[in-house]
Formats: sequence, C-alpha cells, structure tokens
Amino acid sequence: MNRSDEGALTEKGFAMGNERRGKIALIRYDGGVLGERKVDHRTGEPLAVRIGASRLPKGIDNALLNMEIGEKATLIIPPEEGYGNANPKLVKWYPRQVLDHGYDIKKGSMIMWESEDGLAKRPAMVVDSTKDNVKIDMNHPYAGKTLEYWVELVDVK
Repeated sequence: MNRSDEGALTEKGFAMGNERRGKIALIRYDGGVLGERKVDHRTGEPLAVRIGASRLPKGIDNALLNMEIGEKATLIIPPEEGYGNANPKLVKWYPRQVLDHGYDIKKGSMIMWESEDGLAKRPAMVVDSTKDNVKIDMNHPYAGKTLEYWVELVDVK
C-alpha cells in the first residue's frame, strides 16, 4: 500500500496499530478502481467501522491502524490488499431456466446471486450470454484491480 504526502506516519503511529484492533473508527472516504471514476464514497457523515474486522479492503484496514486522528491520506491499494485477484473458477455458465428472470438477463447485467442456503447475497456480473445460457462472474467487481482511495480518519472509539 502506498500513501500520499497528505499525512506522514510517525513512530507513535506505528505503535498505535495493535491498540486500535477491534476499536471503532469513524471514517470518510472516496475511491474505486485506480484511473476510473470514483463510485464508492462516504464524504458526509462518517462511517463507523471496526478496525481489523475484515469488513474493509485490507489496505484500508491496515492504514487505519496507523493513521493519526484527523489525518487524510490517498491510498493506492494493490489487488492483494484490496479484493484479491480474480479467480477463474468463479466464472461459470448457467442455464437461463435455473435463474430467476433468467431469460431477461443480458450481457453486462449486474445481478444479486443468492447462496444455496439463502442467507447471503453478493453481486455478480453477467459477462456473456447465449439464447439458453449465461456466463456469470462471481468475483468481486474490484477483484484483480488496483484501487485508489482517499480516506480521512475522523475519530477512533
């Protein structure tokens, strides 16, 4: 993870990391895929997130461990610290007949894929289609991509 010069880490900042794990950080952020339009943002009311709970990309979580309260930083996050590399095993063909609204789905559509137990949903992209089948990519849309996020650490509780 690379950081801009908006804020520099101090020795004190590195020592804070372990003390912060499990605490709640209030953050503002703006970002997405490096070089593309930023589509993921929370720049108004800060978002509360638990540090180290793996609910954020690893690169952002790691930065929060060491940022000073009030610090703003631009983070360049490689795929390994973001949403991982794209897994080709998560791209498969499915018969339209087994999908809800299967015959209405078109290439380029984003759908919500439900787990077999019905307890979880995740976004999936239709990357190809034929008359009777659709090819669905269940990788995270940012998998395999370098991310750029501006993050402000408002507070830690």
